[in-house]
Amino acid sequence: MTAHPAANLISAVPTLFAGDGTVDRSATRAAYDQLARHPLDGVFVGGTTGEFTTLTDDERLDVSTAAAEAFGADRTYWHVGHASTHQAVRLTRAAVDRGAARFAALTPHYFPATESALLAYYEAVVAAADGRPVYGYLFAARTTTPVSPDLLARLVGTGLAGVKISGESTAALTGYLSALGDPTLPVYSGADAEFTEVVTAGAAGVVSGVSSVLPEPFLAVRDALRTGDTEALVAARERSLRAVAATRHGDLAHLKAVLELRGLPAGGLRAPLDPIDPDDRRALESAVADLL
Repeated sequence: MTAHPAANLISAVPTLFAGDGTVDRSATRAAYDQLARHPLDGVFVGGTTGEFTTLTDDERLDVSTAAAEAFGADRTYWHVGHASTHQAVRLTRAAVDRGAARFAALTPHYFPATESALLAYYEAVVAAADGRPVYGYLFAARTTTPVSPDLLARLVGTGLAGVKISGESTAALTGYLSALGDPTLPVYSGADAEFTEVVTAGAAGVVSGVSSVLPEPFLAVRDALRTGDTEALVAARERSLRAVAATRHGDLAHLKAVLELRGLPAGGLRAPLDPIDPDDRRALESAVADLL
């Protein structure tokens, strides 16, 4: 197989809460410190896996600060996406003041943004980042804001350093890569299960929620892709797919249950989701026993 020496793995990390629903900063930092022992290429903080829609701006800044302390500034992507340009710019400036070195910004959400509004949004966030790289983040299924491949090319023209695309197939990702026409521009997929496919298609790698709690199988996939070791890739990919299946494609309750298996007080969810039930917890423990 062809080697892909630039293949990257970025983990989308969760936020941990105490029993009363407050952010458990100590437990969150402990989770980050544990994950930082692994040679990840970066972490994506305060995104979907981090339940950002349930966090205040100060909480988002605090968990991103904790991540930067654990992983280092250059490996930490601070998610500053907001429902409005005004809010995204305020958060970006506050993050700059805290020493942020890399940013990601989801498109505005709830109201479907117009093309002119999207261009203005990213122009403003890029300006507020003051020379630090900003990555666009597309997730049409969650934001109600679709971005066509041609529009993405225009958005990149605002100064974006790269892009993360979630909720799209590898075939759709290929259309975005073709429209961008720049193999040096890093494009990431949010599809944990398609790490091999997206890198083979020309993407830079994945931003993976499952790897934030089960990093070893995904690191093995990355390393096999980098070296072009077909045999190692087959074995690593099988393990990574088991991790995805066991956590139900990164279901938040299942991810936090894995953190508890790792000895962390993962706590509950702020997102309006059901906790994992006892039967599922037992099945999960058995499924990931050799993946921890």
